[in-house]
Amino acid sequence: MTQNIKTVEELQKRLVANHFNDWMGLKIIGLDEEKIDILMTWREEMISNPKARVTHGGILGALIDVAADFMIAAKLGTPAPTVDMRVDYHRAAMPGNLKAVGKIVRMGNTFSTAQAEVFDLDEKLIASGRGLYYTAPPKK
Repeated sequence: MTQNIKTVEELQKRLVANHFNDWMGLKIIGLDEEKIDILMTWREEMISNPKARVTHGGILGALIDVAADFMIAAKLGTPAPTVDMRVDYHRAAMPGNLKAVGKIVRMGNTFSTAQAEVFDLDEKLIASGRGLYYTAPPKK
């Protein structure tokens, strides 16, 4: 993997430097050339509807964005700004930890595309999505 970040530990530090990611309890539990696995620790504040007790869709969208973006970060050494993103919700996420799996679709010189899927701990697909990220090198 060509990257500036050398270890999962360094990538994890970068991940939780964002206070929202830290609040979501995100932890990188796997990383290789093809994918990144991120575990999200569920919290009561993530409930969308107190009567239905399901996780808010915004949390799922954020998890998709982070998993896709941090697979790019593993390749480039830094997260990239999100330009556009789409999310599909497949079933309600009941209270409980979730796992996101991020993969790169295409690395480009200016824009790159990555996708992610969110699973509950029974491996049921909860949501999926794809993002476009600005990956041009910084101008000097």
